[in-house]
Amino acid sequence: MPEADPDLPLLTAARAGDRDAFTALVRRHERRLISFAGRMLGNAAEAEEAAQEVFLKAYRALGSFRGEAKVATWLTRIATHHCLNLLRDRRRRPVAAHPPGDPVGHLAETGPDPLAALEERAREAAVHAALGTLAPDQRTILLLRDLQGLSYEAIAQTLGIELGTVRSRLHRARMALREALRGKL
Repeated sequence: MPEADPDLPLLTAARAGDRDAFTALVRRHERRLISFAGRMLGNAAEAEEAAQEVFLKAYRALGSFRGEAKVATWLTRIATHHCLNLLRDRRRRPVAAHPPGDPVGHLAETGPDPLAALEERAREAAVHAALGTLAPDQRTILLLRDLQGLSYEAIAQTLGIELGTVRSRLHRARMALREALRGKL
């Protein structure tokens, strides 16, 4: 038996005009969607703006939610398509990917082992840069599975593709990421 969606009562109340219920949905999912958009877009400021736009789109589309997927999956699908559209627009005017912060910065905040913290930040920057080299569909599927922790079934629903396609795309994306990271870690 499928697990009950804990967000469904909030979505139902939001549909009925309860703005506090929609605010609760936003609060419940905003960090996850900002993180996802940040990894997709490679820019924190763009990620926050994208998340706001995603929630605006979701609010306008409350009536179109059919309940075939969990609310979190529905929101992730909106975010995925929005980020992919932004990336397509970006191709018309290329923008360099920005690694997540200076790996040397903030050493005073690293605790007892600043060298280990520096190495960790360098690894994060390398992974972020490697993600930026992947095709948008490869980056999307990796982030949905490995960052968001979605099941193969939820990814298939989110992207509107077959389960076998999820598996094959994820495999190819992991191989491409491994190749992009070769010699960098």
